[in-house]
Amino acid sequence: MSGKKTFARQSSFKLGITPKPLVYKNVEIQKGKTKPFAGLDSRIKENVSGESDLAVNKKEQEMVAVFYEMLAGNTKNLPPLPRSMVRIFISSTFSDMREERNILAREVFPKLKELCLSKDLDFQVVDMRWGVTEDSQNDHSVEGICLQEVENCKQLSLGPNFVAIMGDRYGFRPIPTEINEEEFEALKEASERITTKPHAVKLLETWYKLDENCLPPKYILQPIRSQFSFFGDYSPGCDELRAKHGREWESTLTDLQFILRTSAMLAHDAKKLTEEQFHVYKMSVTEMEIEAGILKANLPSQGAAVFHRAIQGFTNFEDAITKRHIDTNVEGGKIGPDEEVIYLQGILQRKVKQKVDQKYFHDYILKWMPSGIDPIASGEHRSYLDKFCEDFYSDIKNMIESVDDERELRRKVFRKVRFYRNYNEVLHHLHFCNIKSRTFCGQENILDSVKEYVLNSSIRKPLVIHAPSGNGKTSVMAMIMQNLPQWYNSKPYVGIIRFLGTSALSLDIYQVLLNICLQLAALSGHVMETVGFKNMKNLQDNMPRYFRRVSTLLQKPVVILLDSLDQLSPAHNAYELQWLPTTLPQNFKLVVSTLPKEHGILDNLRSMHPDENCYVEIPNLPLETGVAIIKKYLLKHDKKVTEKQEKLLMNTFSKCPGPLFLKLILEEALKWRSYTMYDQIELQHTVQGAINKLFDNMEVKFGKTVTSHALGYITITRDGISENELEDVLSCDDEALDDVYRYHNPPVEGIVRIPPVLAARIKFDIKDYIVESISHDKYTMNWYHRQFIETARNRYAKGSLGEKLHRNLVDMFMHENGLKRDITLSRRKLTVSNADRQITSQPVTWKNKRMLSCLPYHINHAGKTLSEHITKANCYCYFKFISSKLSAFDVETFLDELNEYLENQEDKEIYKLRNFLSLMKGNLSNPGRLAANILAFIDGADEELFLKKLREQSIKHLENLETPGLIPEFPALAHRNDLDSSLIYCYSGISEISSNRGEAILVKTNRAGNPENDEFPYELFRLGTQDFQQLKIQNIKEKEHHPLLDKAGKIVIYTSADSVTLVHVVTGNKVTKSFKDITEKLSEINIVCKVMSVDTCHLVVLLDDGSVLLLDTDSLMLVDRWNLPEKLEDVKGLLCTKSDNLQVLVSVNTETSGTHKSELHLFKPGDIEPKKFLFNFPLFKNLQGLSYNESFFTAVALGEDSFLMLTVDINRAEEMSPIIFKDKIEKVVFSQSKPVACISTNKGEVTVVNLQRGKMLFPMSPDNPVSCFEISVTNDIVCLGDEEGNITLHNSKTGVSLVRFPAYTGSVEKMQVLDDYLVTHGQNELKVWSLPKILEDNREEVRKNTENICSSLLEQKTVSCFDLHPNGQELVTASKDQMLRVWMLKEGNFCKEIDIGVKATKMVICADDICCILDIEKKLKVISLTSNTEVNVVLPGHAIDFVVGKDGITLYTVGLKQDTLVVSIVDLKQGITRKSFSLKGSLSFETLTLCLSANERYLCFRIKILPSEFNDIETAWQKKGSFLSQVHPYKFMAVDLQQGTGGMVPCVRQLSKIPHLGEAICPNYGNRMLITTKRWVFFWDIPTGKCDQRFCKNKDYGKMNIYCWFDNPDEIKGTSKAMVVSKDGRFLALGSEDGYLFIFHKESGYPIGQKAPATKHSASVIKVAFSPSSQWVASACQNNTIKLWDTGSGKEVFSTRVDAEVQQMKFSSNSKHLVVLTGTNFTRVLLYRVHKGTG
Repeated sequence: MSGKKTFARQSSFKLGITPKPLVYKNVEIQKGKTKPFAGLDSRIKENVSGESDLAVNKKEQEMVAVFYEMLAGNTKNLPPLPRSMVRIFISSTFSDMREERNILAREVFPKLKELCLSKDLDFQVVDMRWGVTEDSQNDHSVEGICLQEVENCKQLSLGPNFVAIMGDRYGFRPIPTEINEEEFEALKEASERITTKPHAVKLLETWYKLDENCLPPKYILQPIRSQFSFFGDYSPGCDELRAKHGREWESTLTDLQFILRTSAMLAHDAKKLTEEQFHVYKMSVTEMEIEAGILKANLPSQGAAVFHRAIQGFTNFEDAITKRHIDTNVEGGKIGPDEEVIYLQGILQRKVKQKVDQKYFHDYILKWMPSGIDPIASGEHRSYLDKFCEDFYSDIKNMIESVDDERELRRKVFRKVRFYRNYNEVLHHLHFCNIKSRTFCGQENILDSVKEYVLNSSIRKPLVIHAPSGNGKTSVMAMIMQNLPQWYNSKPYVGIIRFLGTSALSLDIYQVLLNICLQLAALSGHVMETVGFKNMKNLQDNMPRYFRRVSTLLQKPVVILLDSLDQLSPAHNAYELQWLPTTLPQNFKLVVSTLPKEHGILDNLRSMHPDENCYVEIPNLPLETGVAIIKKYLLKHDKKVTEKQEKLLMNTFSKCPGPLFLKLILEEALKWRSYTMYDQIELQHTVQGAINKLFDNMEVKFGKTVTSHALGYITITRDGISENELEDVLSCDDEALDDVYRYHNPPVEGIVRIPPVLAARIKFDIKDYIVESISHDKYTMNWYHRQFIETARNRYAKGSLGEKLHRNLVDMFMHENGLKRDITLSRRKLTVSNADRQITSQPVTWKNKRMLSCLPYHINHAGKTLSEHITKANCYCYFKFISSKLSAFDVETFLDELNEYLENQEDKEIYKLRNFLSLMKGNLSNPGRLAANILAFIDGADEELFLKKLREQSIKHLENLETPGLIPEFPALAHRNDLDSSLIYCYSGISEISSNRGEAILVKTNRAGNPENDEFPYELFRLGTQDFQQLKIQNIKEKEHHPLLDKAGKIVIYTSADSVTLVHVVTGNKVTKSFKDITEKLSEINIVCKVMSVDTCHLVVLLDDGSVLLLDTDSLMLVDRWNLPEKLEDVKGLLCTKSDNLQVLVSVNTETSGTHKSELHLFKPGDIEPKKFLFNFPLFKNLQGLSYNESFFTAVALGEDSFLMLTVDINRAEEMSPIIFKDKIEKVVFSQSKPVACISTNKGEVTVVNLQRGKMLFPMSPDNPVSCFEISVTNDIVCLGDEEGNITLHNSKTGVSLVRFPAYTGSVEKMQVLDDYLVTHGQNELKVWSLPKILEDNREEVRKNTENICSSLLEQKTVSCFDLHPNGQELVTASKDQMLRVWMLKEGNFCKEIDIGVKATKMVICADDICCILDIEKKLKVISLTSNTEVNVVLPGHAIDFVVGKDGITLYTVGLKQDTLVVSIVDLKQGITRKSFSLKGSLSFETLTLCLSANERYLCFRIKILPSEFNDIETAWQKKGSFLSQVHPYKFMAVDLQQGTGGMVPCVRQLSKIPHLGEAICPNYGNRMLITTKRWVFFWDIPTGKCDQRFCKNKDYGKMNIYCWFDNPDEIKGTSKAMVVSKDGRFLALGSEDGYLFIFHKESGYPIGQKAPATKHSASVIKVAFSPSSQWVASACQNNTIKLWDTGSGKEVFSTRVDAEVQQMKFSSNSKHLVVLTGTNFTRVLLYRVHKGTG
């Protein structure tokens, strides 16, 4: 680093940034009929006025007009593509502006990055101080690179693009790299007159050569190494020669500068050069940049800023620091300022001031300091730098916000355009169309065929264009679009084109079709009904009808072009083409293109449309077309080639006549000079060879490491990589940085970053081969041609190389606040501690969909390079990430990513998380709900550190919420130790398990009694949905042909003797191909065996002629074929690895001189000969497999007197120690992720072995013969099934038996471990078991044997009731095991238990720690919670119900005594009965419950009447002429406790003796009670007998009347079944059958806010509870949902689902906790902490 002293600078440059949220919806659907299309003008008018209410102004009208032209297919005069990047070129001289540039990098650029991030923009700075390679200096391309970057910034940047920092130096003045022939001759003639340089002409002729390939011919400056071969050569041992040649070049350059400038002056004086031509020879690079960025720019006032610094007081011009800040010259032997430079600077400054907006031109005047610009020594300099930073930031910010206003205007306009407003999508495809048609030549026959189809109205079928990759089908599709105006003779038409796969919305066929329909809606004014596009099936069914309707409305031709069907994702079975209309309306044309062999698309098309007239094949380019393209292409670049060079081009092209190949060799031809020696020209003869040559050249040009990594990132990044991301990930890549900083240190101390220009130049060199697409609002680049993808992947991103690149991408995407990390630059022998990489922050928020999509993808592909800590701490177990992901994407997307991770990495915590999300599915987009569910469902064990951290983050999130909520105190809904629930499913009628993948199992059934009698015996069972789906696959008897299932459970593949069939599970569609069609030159053959790769992407088939076929399971296309020389009987095994390291493994036995040996053959696609491993022993058939992430191959071999397990690391070609067994090995099961296997011998012993160490770990000797076994590394267990039907689980690390249980009455025939599930089969039954539950059950049994108490609230499965202690800290539960248990409310910790000897049904905690209990036998007990004993109290012998008075010591009961109902009043403190009396009259009921009036004078009865009494009441009402339509089964009575006479006071209707029926009752005040009936509340005054509604004072509304508050009261029909009054008597809460929860002011009778609640339950409200503070109401409904309501606003503030119906719900006395009891047979106690909210 620099030797200059550093200091901790306290800058006054402090700027806050307030992010501006971006809200933008792509599509708005409006229903209703509209006018048919009546011309573009009318459509524009309709869309900018009327319904849209958009202000009509010229600018907005123009924008909409252009948009509708685009929608109709006009490709002319397109607006530029919207940009999402601010890219600024910094122009200045270097040495004198070091402080300014450094402070910008340290302080201003990070803040501008934050500003851009807040506006969803990327920010880049192009700083030419660094990143210029030695090759660029050698070929003099530095100045060209600078100017190219200025142009790139102008084209790519949104808003500001150029900043000039001008000082007292003019800058380096280069010599021209190209000079026109006529001009050069004039210079050469003038140079003869330079007497001081007699060698001038010779020097010019040495360094400039005439290139007649240029049009017009030019003299070209020769590379430095053409004369000084060691220039810039840092090879070992070249130091002296490099220095010598460097000095010689400097001397030569000085001479050339003098000669050229002097010659130019003389030629100018002689009128042979114009002033402009002469100025070129005096011009500095800085002026060239300023000219391009400001003086020649179209709108410099909108994108350029200038900062001019003038230093006063220079004195010592001989001083090195002074020379660094001002240009000097020697005049008369004295050094002083260069007057010519001062003159040139003055002219430049005046020009710049005239062009730049004056508010963006800043002047600074400083006094000179001997130490230069020194903010430490000079306060003036420090203030200057602060002001400079503030001005810089302010200018750029203003420019950004100015263009952001333009973006916002566009959004505003298109938000109000009806039906379709995806401006960017349409514009992208039209621009792409223009790009692909620029240099098109030939293919007239193809275009004529398409023209005939387009203009022939009798053809109603789609047209299919197909060609191999690189044959130009995309360009043909682009030309079709461009030719439509000509074909239709400029008559109106609609052209719609989509280049599939080039944008996020063109990957999924559903999105493609939906957007096309909406585009047609915008043009026709008619939109499909919403149900028509609700899902893919509806859209597919309704689209033909919709096309017909649009056809009628438009009355003009409509041409839809879909290029590259093969680029679609497989979603919605896109490759099956069921979505493609088979018949089109008369004026509709549909043209599609595809590769011929990808995904079976062309085969499917031919089966749908067998007419060959519907197909056009693009042939190889004819030679004459090739000649035309060559000439056109060269002419476009102002080039030609010599006759000999042209002949070479044509000869090479004839060997591979495709457009892509021609393009590649033409790029090489552009580099040829007319003087290039023929033997120096090298052209490849294949596309792959030409691509590799391009990559070779780039590696030489930019460095091998940085080039290989950059191209690797372009290849593997999900959905392509943006230029900013490429720059960022290379800055995270320590290997790439070490390669870049070979010869110089990073320019800014503490910052180590890839030079921006380097990434930009790499992109520039491949710009013609990449496509720019949009991924989550980011413009990304990716290879367009499949050959580039394949070549780059094989060269740069295969295996461990690819994993390393994915690891760096993870680094980039996972850092929320940038990255600072130590780095050692080995060649510089420099370590930079905590080096700031200045990468773009990746905020973890739902808006950052790009990061949310990419991070899991790259984690899953980073393999072993990534630790579980990084994976879980930053992604999969990081609450902020999970919540953002589920807010931005659906749960299924995240589940797919978790499943992919678990395929390669067994992890218990991720399994738990995956299972939790599978259980919850949707409904997790709200972060608060997600956090609450995590706390309720996930229990992090002590060793599960990341899940514990996830729970902590969830708690913190809930505690920081502004809104109130309920925070689970413990995971009450987590899986628990239910022995009965270990068995999840059991299905009979299953004859065998045929295949399984993931959560899908293919079974053969015998539901018809025998599989032989069932035409289609195969069914697919899915663990997630528990559904069986019958498949139309006939019974397959031969083992070698049995069906196999793919990993997604969507495809089944089976074979016959001569063919292979692929069945799509969802649609039932079948694709069958004979082996003869798949590969040529096959004789009569039969299949011997087949195997599918673990990722199920490939199928390997062994045929009886020795052919090994490798097929792609997507399309059944042949990937490769090999022939085995060995006999088929010698083949002992066939295996296939996953796609990322695809290999086919064939093991064969051999014999040499009577000695039996074996070989393992490893075939890779593209290899002719396999790689071989030799073994000294013969192998057993089918006793072999892959383990340890497919890196270990293991086979069982026969030794002289033993049996061996031979293992080899196939990646490292390293053999492990063999494992020797005396007994014969009969079966082997391998772990996918670890070097572990399990074997069984003929002696019945099962042994676990470590293949890496070559050791037997331990044997297991089961009691009964083992029939099957499996290993689960995830759960560290071995599962054994025996012939007696038992399943035994052993610890796979110790061999200890964990649990044994009976599963069948006969033998366990087969078992499979699928994640956390154990699937077993026996006796025609399929059973699915939960392994974690089985293990937990076992641990629970162990605990129960050593512990007599149940100390986990989670395990309380038989709780019958609970109550909360008045101290607000304890919970008491009563269970069916006749125990009371006391728990702390905080975290639910166990305190103690009390044996009460009864099964309690009701419990109330009274004063003095006394607990009253009513049991199932209607007996009362009083228990002391202090002494844990029964309290001696005289109690009635039988009690139907009881209630406790406000004093907490008076107990009121009603019970039976000799068939008479008796009321008893008991004093619990004294232990005596104060009063007892019998009730008068008879009373029949189903149930009876009690409550007290507010003044406790009356004991009220809620009586559920018998059906006979209900009929009598109904009859009585009918006589009166009316009866309530809703059934209320309860009547109400009261008894006066003071009088104690036993006389019953009934609640009856006014002027009637008929009982008033209702639902709920509660005290109001005094002697008055409240009763719910239908939709209102009645007021019952017990002493007077009055019972009726009451009305509000100011409105004619009934008090506490629900239906009054709805616009349509008749829609509210439900009864209020739940009612409760707050403790302070101010509020009443009513829960209705309609799901509404009303909170009323009890005094006024109005609801809170005097309106109906905005939200409601989805089912009847069954429980309501008030907090004692009266601040909260909790409600529960029949759909198992609990909601929390704020009495201050009457609004719902929180909602959560529980496992079962709520039985009881109560707040603690301090209102800090809510306790909920759910379930009946199996109960749960849920404990929530009430969060009040921070707002």
